[in-house]
Amino acid sequence: MYNYAIGGLFFLGIWSVLFTCVRKSRKPMLWSSLALGHAGPISQYWHVKDYWSPIYIREVQIGNWVFGIEDYLFAFAFAGLCAGIFDLLARKSGHKELPRFDPMGFIGFVLFGFACLLVMGALIVFVKLNSLHAIVVSFLISAAVILVRRPNWITPAVQAAFIAAAAMWIFYSGFFLRLFPEIVSEWWNIDTLSGITMGGVPIEEVIWAWATALFTGPALRYCMGRSGDTELMKSRIRDLTVTLIFRRPHKGKISFVYR
Repeated sequence: MYNYAIGGLFFLGIWSVLFTCVRKSRKPMLWSSLALGHAGPISQYWHVKDYWSPIYIREVQIGNWVFGIEDYLFAFAFAGLCAGIFDLLARKSGHKELPRFDPMGFIGFVLFGFACLLVMGALIVFVKLNSLHAIVVSFLISAAVILVRRPNWITPAVQAAFIAAAAMWIFYSGFFLRLFPEIVSEWWNIDTLSGITMGGVPIEEVIWAWATALFTGPALRYCMGRSGDTELMKSRIRDLTVTLIFRRPHKGKISFVYR
């Protein structure tokens, strides 16, 4: 009954450690968690039909839509972790810290997340993909859109994706499956799984974590970093204006003052 909650608290604990230790990544972690936490419950509309059926402490059912607070807890923690890891790697690669909170950028980020869910739903309805494959393809398409426009983010994004995938595998193999060794056969739809495992961990879970991080990591910076670019441009223009206004003229030359 508490299995899913325990898993969510595991990732929330890691989130808390990273949030505490890496001060400069706190903003992207919190913003990503708040912007994408809703994706957990919403995606369950499709996942519980063909991928898995977790047990909730208190199940919420609205028509055919079944979810629980555990879905939000896990999505909140994992989205923040992906953003925090990418932000840390991006700053180590020479990229600047994200600027102050940008409401329009945040709204754009939330809408970007909803767009991924819409693409997921379209792939399920029209292409007949199962929900796991659909969300992975949706994340890969969205990540490609970002990284084509920001090719200097490819290295930290791929690194963050592999770190997230490794963390997911460690979570299952070193913790969750040791506590609940029969959980895969009890919760997951075995017919949907490929049957390929990594130390007992369904490879689909590792691939999902990789694709999620590849999108979630750079998506926040892509949506909210634009205000920082604008502010940087304004700052440079101000500096140039001041320089031109107060520049001392050279002897024998005419100096123009620009305003």
